[in-house]
Amino acid sequence: MRSRQNSVLLSRKQHRLRKLKTKSRNGYQPSRQTTAQAHGIETEDIGDGDTYDEEYRISTAEYFDAIVNAGLPGPLQLPTVPAAPDEEAEELVPMSSSSSWLRNVVVNSEPAADEQALVGPPTNVRVQATSNSSAVVQWDFEEGGPDGGVADGFVIKYIHEPVNGQSDSERWRSQVVMDSKARHLEIAQLTVHKPYAFCVLAIKQKRQGQCSDPPITIENLQPVHMVSNLHVHTKTSNQVELAWDYSGPQNIQFYIKQTGSKKYIDQHLEEKEMVAPGYHKEANEHDRRLVWDNLRPYMEYRFQVGVRDLSGGTEFWPREVTVRTDSAGPPFVDKPEFIESRTSETALLKLRCASEEYGPISHYWLIVVPGNFTQEDMVKLTSSKADMLTRATALKRPLSDAGDDIGVVAKKKMRTTEGVTIRSKTKRYSSDTPSLDGVYIAAGLSASEMQQMTRNNRNFVLGDGKTYDGYRNHPLEPNSKYRLMMRAFARQERSDQPFKYARPMHEPPSPKYTDSTLSDIFSTKSSPMTRGARSSNIWLLGPIIAVVVILIIVGMLVFWWLRGKKKGIPHGANRHGSITKVALGGINNGMPTETSKLLLGTDAYGRPVMNPYEMSNGGNMGRDNIDMYPMGNGISNYPPVPVPMMSSSGAGIGSHAYVHPPIPISELPAHIDKLKMNNNALFSQEYESIETGQHFTWEHSSMEMNKAKNRYANVVAYDHSRVILSSIDDIPGSDYINANYIDGYERTKTYIATQGPLPETFADFWRMVWEERSATIVMLTKLEERSRIKCDQYWPSRNSSVYGRIQVTLVDTLTLAHYTIRTFTIEHRDEKECREIKHLQYTAWPDHGVPDHPTPFLMFLKRVRTLNDPEAGPIISHCSAGIGRTGAFIVIDCMLERLRYESTVDIFGCVTSLRSQRSYMVQTDDQYVFIHDAVLDAVQSGSTEVPASKLFGHIQMLHQHQNYDRVSGLELEFRTLGTLRNLNSRCDVGNLPINRPKNRTAMIVPFDTTRVVLQMIPTVEGSDYINASWIDGYTQRNAYIGTQAPLPNTVSDFWRMVWEQESSIIAMLNSSNEFGTGRHQEMFCQYWPSESSSKFGSIVVEPVAEYNMTQYVLREFKMTDTLTGYSRTVRHFEFTEWPDHGVPTSGEVFIDFINQVHRTKQQFGVDGPICVHCTTGTGRTGVFIALSIIIERMQLEQVVDVFTTVKLLRTERMNMVDDSAQYEFCYQAAGDFLKLNAFDSPYLMQ
Repeated sequence: MRSRQNSVLLSRKQHRLRKLKTKSRNGYQPSRQTTAQAHGIETEDIGDGDTYDEEYRISTAEYFDAIVNAGLPGPLQLPTVPAAPDEEAEELVPMSSSSSWLRNVVVNSEPAADEQALVGPPTNVRVQATSNSSAVVQWDFEEGGPDGGVADGFVIKYIHEPVNGQSDSERWRSQVVMDSKARHLEIAQLTVHKPYAFCVLAIKQKRQGQCSDPPITIENLQPVHMVSNLHVHTKTSNQVELAWDYSGPQNIQFYIKQTGSKKYIDQHLEEKEMVAPGYHKEANEHDRRLVWDNLRPYMEYRFQVGVRDLSGGTEFWPREVTVRTDSAGPPFVDKPEFIESRTSETALLKLRCASEEYGPISHYWLIVVPGNFTQEDMVKLTSSKADMLTRATALKRPLSDAGDDIGVVAKKKMRTTEGVTIRSKTKRYSSDTPSLDGVYIAAGLSASEMQQMTRNNRNFVLGDGKTYDGYRNHPLEPNSKYRLMMRAFARQERSDQPFKYARPMHEPPSPKYTDSTLSDIFSTKSSPMTRGARSSNIWLLGPIIAVVVILIIVGMLVFWWLRGKKKGIPHGANRHGSITKVALGGINNGMPTETSKLLLGTDAYGRPVMNPYEMSNGGNMGRDNIDMYPMGNGISNYPPVPVPMMSSSGAGIGSHAYVHPPIPISELPAHIDKLKMNNNALFSQEYESIETGQHFTWEHSSMEMNKAKNRYANVVAYDHSRVILSSIDDIPGSDYINANYIDGYERTKTYIATQGPLPETFADFWRMVWEERSATIVMLTKLEERSRIKCDQYWPSRNSSVYGRIQVTLVDTLTLAHYTIRTFTIEHRDEKECREIKHLQYTAWPDHGVPDHPTPFLMFLKRVRTLNDPEAGPIISHCSAGIGRTGAFIVIDCMLERLRYESTVDIFGCVTSLRSQRSYMVQTDDQYVFIHDAVLDAVQSGSTEVPASKLFGHIQMLHQHQNYDRVSGLELEFRTLGTLRNLNSRCDVGNLPINRPKNRTAMIVPFDTTRVVLQMIPTVEGSDYINASWIDGYTQRNAYIGTQAPLPNTVSDFWRMVWEQESSIIAMLNSSNEFGTGRHQEMFCQYWPSESSSKFGSIVVEPVAEYNMTQYVLREFKMTDTLTGYSRTVRHFEFTEWPDHGVPTSGEVFIDFINQVHRTKQQFGVDGPICVHCTTGTGRTGVFIALSIIIERMQLEQVVDVFTTVKLLRTERMNMVDDSAQYEFCYQAAGDFLKLNAFDSPYLMQ
């Protein structure tokens, strides 16, 4: 047997192997970093408590000496331990049947050179105590790095220090994790309070690599930065309140992560699995509770609460708790389906199970309703009232139809809509609920009974006279009309933990039952007596039916003639072709009790805010008020929206295609979360199920004389909804343009959707604008995208141009960061009339896909609404083909208009309706997802726009405390910002191991989509990264760079960024006096030269001048690129009046500083971004940029919107304006700007 250097071989005959039983102990288990136990891999503890011959023992003192003396990377120089004499040493393998191939793996300190794995050692090993006898080991491992490829697994080695410097009998211990993705392992059953050392090595192809070096030691197994007593304080079906204790070091922040999963049986009795995407939140160091809402009912969630050190950015290992949310009524219930009535007293029904997605179902009620009842009537049928209605039949015993004592069923006559008398079962005390006469529960069916009926494909006989769960299935009345409803109840399950329902669980518990919609009306067969009596009168029916048919035909002709003459229908009138309004429950004084926060003027906390649609006409943002109209009562389960489907000839309306029911806005977040699971799989499925509308005709688009007028051969204008121009001199095809009328919410012909005009159709386009009396054109594309012509310029760049008989004159152009507003006047050469046209072009839609965040698009849509004259003709909208982005714009606008009157949205139904008017509206599933995100963003954010003239009153209102929690409106508004979701918040590049040291704190990392990318230095990995983000201004994209104060190791990157991005202005908001000395100065270094020039890479920075002002210091530097010899001047503003804690006492000083920075940029005529930084590049940096945007918008629009401005900044860099004091200062400074009469200020920020 050959000897192996620096190895420890443990013979199976000398030592027994004992599996280490580790417990979770709330260990942190990210989805990609699973423990060995989580993957079915057993771990082993080697040699604990066993004896080892003294001559083969390695002293732990020698081991720690080796750690101290290890000067170079590589294996530790440990004494050789020979194999046991006269015995063949066996090689150690994990005791796992699934890993039997590892029998030849040797766990050594240093394997022989010819047996080393071609894989590098793990790096960045970290150890944290999770209790007095356990610790978690974490490591990084670069797959496919220069030292090798993917590892097969890892070995974690650990040993504890000898007591009092004396050698003991403890030896190496190892645990094997055979999982290539594992990046952590929690080790339990360690010796209490003992110091330990750890190292990790990789295994590949039966060989092991080198241990991580140097080993990591932990002095004492005692958790420090770790929460305790983590538990669930309260929970409902969609909320969980977490509570914890913490007594460790301060200057920290808590991070909370959440994942969820569940299995359930769907309505088809198939087992489904749902996995919720992970989310995270933060809480400050004083918080000990957090409410997590918008959860899904009956889902098992895992919450992890950990500590983040704000000074160093370190995230410590979290505690974990698992909880299942309460059940709720199923998401939907299918209505009973009438099959046939075989006798005069029975009906055959098809009943379907409901999905158990929201929890197991206990039982069902089959409810019988008179045929004249509507869906709105059933809102009165609460669970208690339904039980009272059938108390006589709920006594768990059969009852006769004759009268008995209390609770006996009596017979009562009532009239149906057809005049046929039916006898309904009601109780004697029915006077309590007179409006529900005739409603009764026919059967109570358990969930297992329903499932058995479904599996056996068995139907249910209504009226068979039997008793089901105590409810009498009474025989039906002959020749009577009925409707049916199913109610499904969630099973009540008691928790084994004392959860309670208490504040701050703001929302009431979800209902434990769900109702189906009412079935179609059906009738039973006539009795023989009735048929005989009616046969003598049947001769009268012929003339009556003929007259009725004639009247119906005449009425339809008149209706369609009037419909063609009208431009719109008043609110409140239901009609085909629009998004049909459904009834709402809980209506008081004609107003919905729950409706859009955006459109009823309240934010996410119910606080009243200004509605921009209802501003007075002061300034250019005004618009006439829109009155709310009263609505009738309804129920919580919304009926499907009927969408007109025309026949293939396009001549009339065919059958209605019923689609998904509308979504209440309270359920919209959960609904969207569900559709987004599994990479938007359900979104794609729902989108693909939308009717394409290809059965309509497009004969005019196919005519030979019109083909050249179509930008795309396959994008046509349906005949029944196309815009028909006036004919010119009987020229064939002169009435054609590729455009269609689109109905809006409760109004016909609200929009015109058209393609981007071609040179051949410029005259037709402007003729359509004139003839339709339109006042607004919405353009949703650039002229050229990805080197392709998307639209031809159909307007003059300056002065005037004539298109056919229309003269178009450019009056004004206002270019903003995300859109451009042009004002035209148009004049018909044959008429003495001049009109003004607003042309709004959205320029921030990316060439591919959809915008990263909907907020800028919502701001654009709001501007369209405020500028459009409601008395004018349709809004003309186009992109390139006039179907994709145009469809998205119209659907979002329709939904927001709907939310002014209803508390539901029906995006599915709206898209279906649009596609019945123009082909392929909403062209991709990405656009369909974006519509949902935009509507949700609008609902959750509310409308916070305020006219500048009303700012002071608005600030006073925000300072008032709310009655329900004594928190000011300002604080609530700031909290709302923290609840909003960032749709594109990936920070993968900034979190790469090579880039982590460049981040001042681990919690502030730039988003991948907005980070500033440096030019890559050849062979230098990570050289394109700097912790900096692009920030849009109000009138210019990428107007600012928000970045952290440079670290000693990022100073060169900072100056390289300034040079590459051609920034000529640096605004520094943390004073150099804060830098301090010693260790503190290492974190806050002076990154500019004071006396002589300094070289940073290829950039030389030379100080030129320095000016000490009252509130700031201005420095000028000359920057020179030594590679090209080019030079430029950079001006460095250091604001000195921001206190170490809090905010400046006056906003005037800071406003003046902002003014000077932008004046300087404008004066020297440079185009590059302003580089702004404070310590982390979020707090003061966010205030500077936010106020810059707010002031500029006040000058251009005379409106203030602090909330939306900060929200938009946070989509570009996290935590911008990072505390409520800074947020309040934004309002204060905006008010100070107005007090200075700053509208006359001569500068505009650029």
